[in-house]
Amino acid sequence: MSRRNLALVLAGVGAFLLTLIPLTRLYVAAQVLKAPLEQQSMTRSVAESATYLDPATMRPVVGELVRTRWLIGDVLAGDEDRAVWGESVSLATREEERLDYHERRLAFDRRTGAIVNCCGEYLDEDTTIRQTGQAFRWPFNAERRDYTLFDLRLRVPVTAAFDGVERIGGVETYRYVQRTPRRLVPGETAPLPRRLVGLPGKGDVGLGRYAEIRRTYWVEPVSGQPVRTVEEVKETLVTADERGRLTALDATFRTSEADVVAALDTAAAYRRWILMLGTVAPVGGGVAGAGCLVAALLLMRRRSPAAQDEEQVPGDQLADAR
Repeated sequence: MSRRNLALVLAGVGAFLLTLIPLTRLYVAAQVLKAPLEQQSMTRSVAESATYLDPATMRPVVGELVRTRWLIGDVLAGDEDRAVWGESVSLATREEERLDYHERRLAFDRRTGAIVNCCGEYLDEDTTIRQTGQAFRWPFNAERRDYTLFDLRLRVPVTAAFDGVERIGGVETYRYVQRTPRRLVPGETAPLPRRLVGLPGKGDVGLGRYAEIRRTYWVEPVSGQPVRTVEEVKETLVTADERGRLTALDATFRTSEADVVAALDTAAAYRRWILMLGTVAPVGGGVAGAGCLVAALLLMRRRSPAAQDEEQVPGDQLADAR
């Protein structure tokens, strides 16, 4: 291959590599960095020394509680832009006696994590509830600002306020806190004997269930992956006149350390992709592209003297010389 042709090839390769920089950073990254359609995971949060209402005696007792959460993706219902996941949350004693259970299905934007109302969504078989806010994750490159979440227990949007920066397992995370004051929990509560809620007389009395919740989330901001959650919850059964009351739940649930490690690994995988697509590939392509262009220029300038003489000799003289 002649120097001229080689220079042209290098110039073309260099220009191509340089055009890949914005393409890699904007388009490719947006296509690759998405929440998966397929999802099968289980996480546990444990509350040690929790106070809860024993179903057998209907009296408060102290013991360990475990909250188990399953996430299952509906691959066929998702597409390029949205994912559809189902979530099941079960509260049980250490002896696996179930105390509470909730289930929901929803769709969310695969890039931002924001809920999308479609695709057969429901919450505890209620299809009329419209959920809003973030679902299961924060957006990629989460910001130091407040975000809206949907509280599965209270069935209302709540605010998770940015509360600072903290390192978990050596990884920088953003801390967000949901502070929900005393609020009536939707759903019916079975009547209880008056004596159990501290009222005189015989017979049962109607009750409402009220909850106070404080949830703290630690989120790896680049991936938007929550890596740890601490939930402080107090639920109280209260009569209409508020003269009778009974503690139904007083517990602090913490994500198990094994699940924290697994979430950190997931976040690290996303960070590697983001680093590759956002920095390594563009910088590497830029350096290689610039190098090809420089090499092409040098080849064009450093032409051989014989080639230069041939260009300077008129065509007919060159033919006579040959």
